[in-house]
Amino acid sequence: MYPAIEWAVPADPHILDELARYDGWHTPKNLELNTEFSRQWIAQRCRVFVDHELATRHDSAPAYQITDHGQAVAAGEKLPEE
Repeated sequence: MYPAIEWAVPADPHILDELARYDGWHTPKNLELNTEFSRQWIAQRCRVFVDHELATRHDSAPAYQITDHGQAVAAGEKLPEE
């Protein structure tokens, strides 16, 4: 069960779960193949994840990797107050 996050949208748990599923970098195109969301929407939400330190963006490619903080959120751990 995900903790309530005021800035999150209903698609976020699905995208974050997919990011958490495998180690390494994921492109929005790759994530699109495994979710029901468009790559444009996924890219937009991944940028939000980066802003909230749930993911990092690759330096030279449009790819994202989940952070330890993102793993904790995906596992349902309570977030510290922001």
